[in-house]
Amino acid sequence: MGSGNRTFVIGIDTGGTFTDLVAYDPSSGTISTFKTPSVPSSPGQALLNAINGAEIPMAQIDGLVHGTTVATNALIERTGARVGFLVTEGHEDIPYIQRINRKTLYDLRWQKPKPLLQSRTDALGVPERIGSEGQTIRPLDEDRVVQQCQALKEHGVQAVAVCLLFAYVNPDHEVRVKDIVERELPGIPISVSHEVAPIWREYERASTTIADAYLKPLMRRYVDSLTSALKGDGLTSPWTIMKSNGGAMRAEAAAESPIHTAQSGPAGGMLAAAAFGVQAGEPDLLTLDMGGTSADVAIVISGAQKHTTEYEIEWGVPAAIPLIDIKSIGAGGGSIAWIDAGGFLRVGPKSAGANPGPACYSKGGLKPTVTDANLVLGRLDPGYFLGGRMSLDREKAVVALETLTSDAKMSVIDLASSIVEIANENMASAIKMVSIERGYDPRRFALFGFGGAGPLHSAAVARALRIPRVLIPLYPGNASALGMLIADLRVDKIWTQAFKSNAIDAGLVERQFARIRDAALAELRGEGFAGEPDITYSINMRYLGQNYEHEVAIPSDAITSGRLQEAYDAFTKVHEERYGYAIQDEIIELVSFRVTASGRRESPRLSVTPDRETDAQRPDRQVHFRGHGFVPVTVWRRYALEPGTGIDGPCVLEEPGSTTLVEPGMRVRVVQDGQLLIHTQLN
Repeated sequence: MGSGNRTFVIGIDTGGTFTDLVAYDPSSGTISTFKTPSVPSSPGQALLNAINGAEIPMAQIDGLVHGTTVATNALIERTGARVGFLVTEGHEDIPYIQRINRKTLYDLRWQKPKPLLQSRTDALGVPERIGSEGQTIRPLDEDRVVQQCQALKEHGVQAVAVCLLFAYVNPDHEVRVKDIVERELPGIPISVSHEVAPIWREYERASTTIADAYLKPLMRRYVDSLTSALKGDGLTSPWTIMKSNGGAMRAEAAAESPIHTAQSGPAGGMLAAAAFGVQAGEPDLLTLDMGGTSADVAIVISGAQKHTTEYEIEWGVPAAIPLIDIKSIGAGGGSIAWIDAGGFLRVGPKSAGANPGPACYSKGGLKPTVTDANLVLGRLDPGYFLGGRMSLDREKAVVALETLTSDAKMSVIDLASSIVEIANENMASAIKMVSIERGYDPRRFALFGFGGAGPLHSAAVARALRIPRVLIPLYPGNASALGMLIADLRVDKIWTQAFKSNAIDAGLVERQFARIRDAALAELRGEGFAGEPDITYSINMRYLGQNYEHEVAIPSDAITSGRLQEAYDAFTKVHEERYGYAIQDEIIELVSFRVTASGRRESPRLSVTPDRETDAQRPDRQVHFRGHGFVPVTVWRRYALEPGTGIDGPCVLEEPGSTTLVEPGMRVRVVQDGQLLIHTQLN
């Protein structure tokens, strides 16, 4: 790709199976892509492999945005640091008590998930107490903090998390504890709750702070090692890492706030979905990002993602971080098919991953996967995987499937069809969670299918949900990496202190927001943004006496009593929509204030030039569909098709990073910007 004096802006998404690269040349407006297998044991190496494979000289990279699974994998696999937990004396068991709710109500064998602490002895109490109004009830015993530091040193902790009661209202004691820990345990990373998660609810705040500390040593090593390697190869520009909230942050900042990268990769895909949807005139989307290891689903309304702070490391172990609301399930191309104890066929969540991968990769995998099933059904071209850079072995896929045919009492073809259908149903069920269960009718949306395997399955998932249209973007297999080129710098700040609507005025609210805004702007400037930022405000509200609050936006230009009343009215409407009723003239509690500061960056033009040197139509291929058997389908090279081209299904549209399958009775059209719009003909 690289030549002359051109410069490139690079987006790289490291997934569980493949690492995807997108390179944008601002001078010509061209976009290039590259895909390479991930290296689970050394994720940074996969990033370097992608840059080298794309033949882009480091000196020609003017900006690099990276989506990483380092934090995600460490949380899932429990491979983070040993954390010492300093908490207000008497509350050492907060991470273990957790909540009284249960994942399965009647399962007597169910046990609470373990916290990220290696040992209960690593949770130590600090004599002190701050009250709910920020007043000092018990002074901090600094000598005892010194003793606890020595105890943690003897335990061999690699990081420290500090979470004192009501530190989000008055952080003085936490600040002093942090100073003492830095002095007594030099070089040990420290996470403090008033910086990581200044929210009420002690368990959520403690769990998030512990998770941040749990990841810090690992993320510091990763960032330092990768920075050294990139600079050693000639990179001179700073590089950034995707945050879970859809923004980007300098790599060194990510090393100090690693919990904010827990959903780094999927966030990039959601940015691409919103941009491509608006561009195609489809601002309301249900999204399906199916990769090699997992499938991520979400919703886009009026061209905007929905955000949340309800992220779970695993059920019952939360991390209260700002993030795009994405649901993930174990349904990817590498998901393994198996027979459970009851004799039923299951697919996932365990995956063959990048190593050894599906059986057809010929890397030693022996268990049947979704990719093996698709290959046996004729839906993948064994000679054109990754644009021909990697070949697939159909016979090995058949052998892998045959290991289950006896127990499943099915032929190889019926088993392959069933594996694909179960995977599709799993993904359809996940989409129902973000649509139907929240009051949204899937039939009023288009389905946005991306990821390496998403376009192959999207038509069937849309059929199951009666979604009328499917939108397949440019470079769907690299969409998450492409979304990273769209990412703005973004800082979310929250401050918690409850006020009552009958005892607060607009001036006080404006002063609270101004303080948080100044902190957010300072952090944004620290990220290197020098332009005019976009600022948004919101307040989390609830009726007095309730336990859960809802976020309500409020204009950030000037907060008046009228604007405040409009926010109260908006909360009443949200409450009525959510619960079916509102309480008139009830006192509303303003629990926390949120400010988002975004620094806009120039985005690439999302378009493609048709490849006129390639014949659009390829030889027909036999593809199996349930109820039809093997039927001949037309096969097309996607980027050789002119805008406006329409093709009746069944057909297959191939490109180096993905394959789009259009089922019988459906029709696909190439829209003006090169995206594919499939009409499912269901409505």
